[in-house]
Amino acid sequence: MGNDAVHPLEKLVSTFDADEQNGVHAWLGNTLPGISLRSNHERVVDLPPRPRSDDPAAIRSVGVIGGGTAGYLTAIALRTKRPWLDVSLVESPTVPIIGVGEATVPGLVVFLHHYLGIDVEEFYREVRPTWKLGIRFDWGPDPDGFMAPFDWDGNTIGTAGAMRTDGHIGAYTVQSLLMGADRVPVFDLGDQHVSLMKYLPFAYHMDNARLVAYLAAVAEQRGVRHVRSTIADVVLSSAEHVDHLRADDGRELRFDFYVDCSGFRSLLLGKALKTPFHSYASSLSTDSAVTGNLDHGGRLKAYTSAVTMQSGWCWQIPTPEDDHLGYVYSSSAISDDDAAAELSRRFPGISEPRQVRFRVGRHDRTWRGNVMGIGNSYAFVEPLESTGLLMITSGVQSLLAALPPSHDAPHARDLVNRGLADRWDALRWFLSLHYKFNTRLDTTFWKEARANTDISGAQALLDMYATGVPLRFRHPLLRVFARVSTPTFYGLSGVETILLGQQVPTRLLHPAELDGAWARRRAAAEAFVRRALPQHEALAAFHTDPSFNQALLFDDDSWASPRNAEQIGMAAG
Repeated sequence: MGNDAVHPLEKLVSTFDADEQNGVHAWLGNTLPGISLRSNHERVVDLPPRPRSDDPAAIRSVGVIGGGTAGYLTAIALRTKRPWLDVSLVESPTVPIIGVGEATVPGLVVFLHHYLGIDVEEFYREVRPTWKLGIRFDWGPDPDGFMAPFDWDGNTIGTAGAMRTDGHIGAYTVQSLLMGADRVPVFDLGDQHVSLMKYLPFAYHMDNARLVAYLAAVAEQRGVRHVRSTIADVVLSSAEHVDHLRADDGRELRFDFYVDCSGFRSLLLGKALKTPFHSYASSLSTDSAVTGNLDHGGRLKAYTSAVTMQSGWCWQIPTPEDDHLGYVYSSSAISDDDAAAELSRRFPGISEPRQVRFRVGRHDRTWRGNVMGIGNSYAFVEPLESTGLLMITSGVQSLLAALPPSHDAPHARDLVNRGLADRWDALRWFLSLHYKFNTRLDTTFWKEARANTDISGAQALLDMYATGVPLRFRHPLLRVFARVSTPTFYGLSGVETILLGQQVPTRLLHPAELDGAWARRRAAAEAFVRRALPQHEALAAFHTDPSFNQALLFDDDSWASPRNAEQIGMAAG
């Protein structure tokens, strides 16, 4: 059909009477493209139902038990999204904040500034975040390790071309090149700065103590009641229902609904309700960490580092003052003192070490009766891939999406329980690939990890990977089968990056482009990288010019735009 030809739909509608034509155009639009016949034209909004004033089973008060990031994010979200709720945060004055660096993923930027409506300029002033483009893994057989950038879904330069040309994935995306050069996508043109941050996803590095202090202030501003009390007992009215809490000073604390954010103590979900726990130890054998801070001399890396150690690995997270480090290890493979000594040898000048214990796994359910566990009270995996805050926000969003107005109302409890359990299990299998195939060291710990790590839940993905990469170019039906049979958590691109970075054998798909095309893309991308700024200079430009963050959060073409926030359930309001 020529450019000037009348569209068949337009020709058909021209035979309608005038009122009918007006109705069709009001429905489908003035140009009447045929595709509009299968488009969604209805607008509805999912407003959470309010409790009825005469309902004795109504949920009007919520007690968030425990502070930290899990408790404060939950309390702020409840007051923000359901302002009619009376929300109290019960925090023990004797439980300290774990003051370590916190690495995150891009979704947290959207969660904080759209879903919770936290002012971005105030956040930068009070929390002083730095930027993270991804993770640098000192991992696998390549002495230089590999990059796992946040644009791994983009394939912007080319995975297959990088493997064919270089034998590794160091130059497969724009952000991978930026990370290798220790630069961020902000540029100094002399008379002005130009930011491309809105086009390339990034996350925050933060000091946890500073973050929690800021969230506590926001919670107070939003009307969260702060109850400083240590819980001595949880009194049940049935096997699935908490009646009240008893504090160590004799007070009774009663709420219609309880959110357990008590961390590894899991006072309600684990201890009181005796919810069974499923260990991930056969896949993830670490259970301890020793942490400390190290002066970085003003160099703010654009990534989190994951450094292979004798009996585990070490995170390195840049904050404005210093790098926060943590050696994650197995207490059965090395003593606490020896782990601290190894960390000090590897990073001379590190501060006095602090010990942390944890267990990996999840409880059978996150939501039972009038209790939901969020954060470590429900589940935990070690810090690889920076999923701690991500999984907290998943729990928070699940709670707000499914919390009924009344205990007698229909609910989606089983759906939430299954969905969050599947997400945690998917994370387990994804992280297990980091241990099974890391050949950096031949210590006893790593030999046992390669021999014994349970990766059974990821086997279908491994089979697909072995038959050809890049996975994005495999048959669409195979990709659907892979996602359905084995949840990938970070998608097929995440799995592919971790396996290729560790040089797990596979077959490269045939190129379907002219010779030299990949090299030309790389050269063009490197032109950007050569001109990009180091992070401390780029952050200074953002602090000076608020328009950069406004463009990031509100321009339609930004990865963190309100439209994209709405699509992933994180819209404001």
